[in-house]
Amino acid sequence: MKGRILVLDPIDAHALDRLRDTFEVVVRLQPGRKELIGLVGDADAIVLRSGARLSAEVLTAARRLRVVARAGSGTDNIDLAAARDAGVRVFNVPGASAEAVAELALGLTLALTRKIALADRQVRAGVWDKPALAGPQLAGRTLGVVGYGGIGSRIAALAQGFSMRTLAAAEHGGEERRRALARQGTRLVELPALLRESDVVCLAVPLTARTRHLIAAPELHAMRRSAYLVNVSRGDVVDEDALAAALRDGTIAGAALDVFTQEGDAGALAALDNVVLTPHIGAMSVDVQRLIGDIVADSIITALDGGAVANQLC
Repeated sequence: MKGRILVLDPIDAHALDRLRDTFEVVVRLQPGRKELIGLVGDADAIVLRSGARLSAEVLTAARRLRVVARAGSGTDNIDLAAARDAGVRVFNVPGASAEAVAELALGLTLALTRKIALADRQVRAGVWDKPALAGPQLAGRTLGVVGYGGIGSRIAALAQGFSMRTLAAAEHGGEERRRALARQGTRLVELPALLRESDVVCLAVPLTARTRHLIAAPELHAMRRSAYLVNVSRGDVVDEDALAAALRDGTIAGAALDVFTQEGDAGALAALDNVVLTPHIGAMSVDVQRLIGDIVADSIITALDGGAVANQLC
């Protein structure tokens, strides 16, 4: 009998074809909880990105499950402890999307500061109001990057190409790292200083207990009234209610978000003109998706054959 692969989020079509050559592949994109529990019962492997969620309840129902492939880096939507207890191997694909996410972060920054998205909406509605669409140029402004891993460092490098000054706040600091970042043209500071000094604050951290609501009302009030917030990390890093209030009352000038607390629901933020919203497309470049798809297909084939795979988390 062929092994059964359950695919819960979109992945590259070429990767799906490769998996179909060896396995039975069932594609059900982001099913509801009850449907998901019914689907996982005879799955040997599950492929997902950020949209689906594998809770302990779901993993308990997956009687044959041997492998979970996260087609990306973040694993906050997978109960790793429950997977470990069930003897399920979980691997991810970190780093592959860093360039694409960094490019989107700069694109969001430009769309926000130069009011490109708002201008597009107005022109389509027959409104031609150039004076109301003036915004700051990036050259000479300061970008603060919160989180300085693969994505954050690429965001800073791209921003420097726009002649921006760059600051970074990182979990792992110290004098040696401070000197290393300085050689790259970035000044390492604590988060409060970054919030005070930055014209644009860009979030590029993983979601952990420490980073959940890292940016809430106090942090937003610490920012400049002319400053902008860009989030390409995870939705729960920002308190969305506090952000909506800060945007309505002018605490900050605007925000651009690629991620949300609830995937598929931008909530009150969708009604605001000083916000740019995208549906978690940071890694959605054709090049990255082909690369991640190939890695996922190779790793599932190897893992189900009993071999070792890279980036195994449990």
